[in-house]
Amino acid sequence: MTALAITLIVALVLIVVLLLVYWYAVRLKRGLDTGPAFQPHPPLTVELTETAAASLDHLSQEPILLKQAEDGTRVQIDDRPLVLLSILTDTAAAAALREIVADVSARYGMEWTALVTSRPDGSIRVQRLA
Repeated sequence: MTALAITLIVALVLIVVLLLVYWYAVRLKRGLDTGPAFQPHPPLTVELTETAAASLDHLSQEPILLKQAEDGTRVQIDDRPLVLLSILTDTAAAAALREIVADVSARYGMEWTALVTSRPDGSIRVQRLA
């Protein structure tokens, strides 16, 4: 074999290796761009009495953040900090939130974080965040 033949074979092998590396890199990048399939939790609809739903509307027009953990249930209303549900002074709203917590805990377990939104029809939409 001549030096030219050896050079051509080495060049051909390098081209094939480069093509394989390029193919692998493109495949890897596509996988990273699409990421894992995010499957959000479907929203849960909780039915409350009209007075309970009205007390939640009176408490806040914005969604309410509920966080259930081992140390208790915390609630965040508007832009105020998270506080324990037990220290809410509006007893009707606290009772409505406890009812929501019971329904959501039955479905999601004992640790979760969710947004609670009142709907115009009186139902409550709960979107689990974590």
